[in-house]
Parts: sequence; structure tokens; C-alpha cells
Amino acid sequence: MKISAGFPKIALSVALFACSSVLLAQDLGVVGPVYPIAEQDMLVTIEQRLKALEESGELARIEEDAKARYRAYVERPKGVHLPRAKKNRTYYVDPSLTVPYDIRDHEGRIIHPAGTTVNPLDYITLSKQLLFFDGDDPIQVEWARSMFEKNPTQIKPILTNGPILALMKEWQARLYLDQRGQLVDKFRIKRVPAVVSRDGMRLKVVEHNLSTQK
Repeated sequence: MKISAGFPKIALSVALFACSSVLLAQDLGVVGPVYPIAEQDMLVTIEQRLKALEESGELARIEEDAKARYRAYVERPKGVHLPRAKKNRTYYVDPSLTVPYDIRDHEGRIIHPAGTTVNPLDYITLSKQLLFFDGDDPIQVEWARSMFEKNPTQIKPILTNGPILALMKEWQARLYLDQRGQLVDKFRIKRVPAVVSRDGMRLKVVEHNLSTQK
């Protein structure tokens, strides 16, 4: 029978394992003081803590506080505060971006290699004007509502900040909120109200000075 070169290593491993098993089976005696395990089961600890909170009324307070914070978030999600436009200003934004990695389709085929410049307007339409305004500014709210009611099918009202649920009830219309200012950042909007629309393969942004509006 031919013995492979690795056989000595295998034999040594088996021998060591056998010796360790024998050693583990031996009674080595008591080395030091022995104490009973005092750690409670985690679930028992949690149940006891919850029961104590419930009996003290603290649990009910925590639940009400969580509900209040959730209601506050729903009624006024975190937006971004922008100053009101002091002059009429029009500028254009190229939405093109360079992809940092290969973009593949559902079958794994590369459709945009890394480093390719892509314009989202090649693939999406922008059929409505995006009207950005501060929902905490009564003047902007009144102007935005007037613009929306004149042409509700062509304008999408987007709050940058403010009580969105209250305004939806007041307008009896669906409104949107630019959470954390992600859109105004992409469109480079610094002041509101501002209207974004498509102009060929770029975006047209118009900031409105309401002091000149009649």
C-alpha cells in the first residue's frame, strides 16, 4: 500500500486529538472555590423589567411618547429651510452623471460601463413642473396654492419644509415633501419658491421673487 506524503501529519493530528480527549475525560479535581451560576436568563430579565415598568406606569408613558414623536414626524417630516427668493432668477442644470461602476440589466449584461456619462432625461419624462416652496411661509403657501389651482394637472407642489398633512387637508390635494433637501440639492436650488421644468436635455430652474408678484 502506498503511503502519501501527508500521512505523518494526519497521523499526528489524530494522535493529538486522542490525547486531548483522554485529558479532558480526567478528573483534575477542584482548583479553586466553586460558585453556582448566578446569571439569569435574558428573557426572564426582560420580562421582569417590563413588568416593573408597567406597574410603575412608565411603560405607558414611553408608549405615548413614541406615538407623539411618530405623529409629529408624519405631520412634519424633516425637510430643509431655504431663504425666500429676493429676485427673479433663471438658470439651467445638466442632470448628467458619471456612473462609478458597471450598470447591468436583469440578465447581467453591461448596459453602462463604469465611467460612462448618463443623462437621466434619456430614460425618464418630466411632464409636470416641480414647484418647491416653504410650507411655513404663508406668502409662499398662498402663491403656490394659486399656481397649483390654476393648473393642477401640470404642477407638482413640493414642500421644502412645513406641516404637510395640515396643508394637504386645507388644499384637499396630494402634496409632496423633499425630505432632508435631497432634490433641492440636486437641482442646486438655494432660494424658494422655485419651479423646475424640462428644457430639452437639461432642467430649467426659476426662482421667484414674490415681492414683485401682484
